[in-house]
Amino acid sequence: MNTITTNTIKDTIQPLLVDAKDYMRFTGRYYLCEVEYVNTTSAQERCKLTLSDSSGTIEVYARYEQLRDEAILVDAMVHVEVAKSFIGEQSVRVCKVLACADDCETIGMSLAALPIAKCPRTDIFKALLVMESRIQSEVMKEFLCDVLLQKHVAIAYLECPATLNGHHSYGAGLLEHSIDVAWNILGVQTFKSIERDTAIVAALLHDIGKTQTLTNQQMPSRLGCRVDSPHLTLELCAGALKKLDARAPLMAERLREAWVALIPGIALSTDRKPLLIDVLERSKHFSIEGEQSMAFLADAEMGVPISADH
Repeated sequence: MNTITTNTIKDTIQPLLVDAKDYMRFTGRYYLCEVEYVNTTSAQERCKLTLSDSSGTIEVYARYEQLRDEAILVDAMVHVEVAKSFIGEQSVRVCKVLACADDCETIGMSLAALPIAKCPRTDIFKALLVMESRIQSEVMKEFLCDVLLQKHVAIAYLECPATLNGHHSYGAGLLEHSIDVAWNILGVQTFKSIERDTAIVAALLHDIGKTQTLTNQQMPSRLGCRVDSPHLTLELCAGALKKLDARAPLMAERLREAWVALIPGIALSTDRKPLLIDVLERSKHFSIEGEQSMAFLADAEMGVPISADH
């Protein structure tokens, strides 16, 4: 066995893959995007695994027995310990440890765990990370992660369309539409810091129910044939909202109020529309219509209602 000194090993937990490429050895939990069975000069190394996180992808080799014994499946989270090794004269990365890590309800603790390889639009994926960085409140960042990193939500949010035959009806359309809406909200100066953070999160998650009603094949899911997506948004956010109730109850209330207001046929219990709901509706409209104008922001700050033309 080769002895590797601590000076040559960066013994870190969960490094971004863009950094891990330079490490002699690293450990972490990543999304397994692809498995390819290959012939190599070593009789043991039979499988090439493609791992992904928010920073990119990396290819590592594993023995077939490692996948079989652990029942490793594609499109699931795996725990790996990877070290650089040599197959003939070629330097490769080999899994010293490979284990299924798909027994948790979430795919990670931060948006860094999201696999960029699963998003059809890498530019839109990176825009999501930028938008998340604009959120100053750690409480609201945590809430966003609690919702988006659910196993049955995360990949669908990156892949599925916003509609089947209308606006943003293509892969990553839901993500692009959500970011469009959030981007417009960033310009509202009337919001205080925490209010703007809440509005950004409300925008990013306002159509999250579509992750359960639309598929990445631009088809309705089985559930989508029976249930409208707005009614699923609060359901998908229920656990995170309950957690938020204990830390920031007013923000949890605002989010519920905003998302309920977007459900067709729901009337507000007050005559004056709250600023968050007004801005969210306007931002959604501009994204749907494909208009890039930010002029509505000034109107929103002055409380001017949307015209009949809108």
